[in-house]
Amino acid sequence: MSLGVFLLLAMLQLDAPPAPAEPMEPLTPLAPASPVSPLGGAYGDYVLVDGDQMCSHTDGDVEEDVLRDRYGRHFLWYELDGRHYVVVDRGALDDIAKLFEPQRKLGRQQAALGRRQSEMGRQQAEYGREQARLGQEQARIALDSDRRERMRELADQMRAQGDKMRALGDKMRDLGDEMRDLGDQMRDEGKKIDRTLRKRMRDFADRGLAREVR
Repeated sequence: MSLGVFLLLAMLQLDAPPAPAEPMEPLTPLAPASPVSPLGGAYGDYVLVDGDQMCSHTDGDVEEDVLRDRYGRHFLWYELDGRHYVVVDRGALDDIAKLFEPQRKLGRQQAALGRRQSEMGRQQAEYGREQARLGQEQARIALDSDRRERMRELADQMRAQGDKMRALGDKMRDLGDEMRDLGDQMRDEGKKIDRTLRKRMRDFADRGLAREVR
């Protein structure tokens, strides 16, 4: 700033305008955790089909579409002790489907939190754009001695936008903590499903509800 401009501002008793605040970067919403597939790795492959829904764990050699064509829209195909079995009994399949419902419920809750967090991120970005617009106007009139009051208004508005963005950022972080907690619960449910489903599969084979296939 030249000496002349500095003296002009001093005579007008006008503080130098604050530098435009840097718009806050919107927080990136957390992706919902994937449900934990039971029967991972050493416990063998499985494919559970319930209408349009499918839950599976395979090593890539299993052709799931072929299984659908062969066994229809409701079946459980699995590997146990090196053998392959299929269950088509609706009562048994309904019991298995119930095992997954707590995990699915947690997944729906987590997805809802993710949508809220995304909406807050969009709102935060809107506040950032408005803050930038105010900063541009502030820069245009910074040396206009007749716009002192407008400069103060702009500064107040920019501070208000910054406060809104920070408040939204705090809420988004809280939602992120909730999503992580739900993810932990989903993993715990996955372990429960794992233990129960392995017992059911062996029981199905022992009772003849599961038919051995090749």
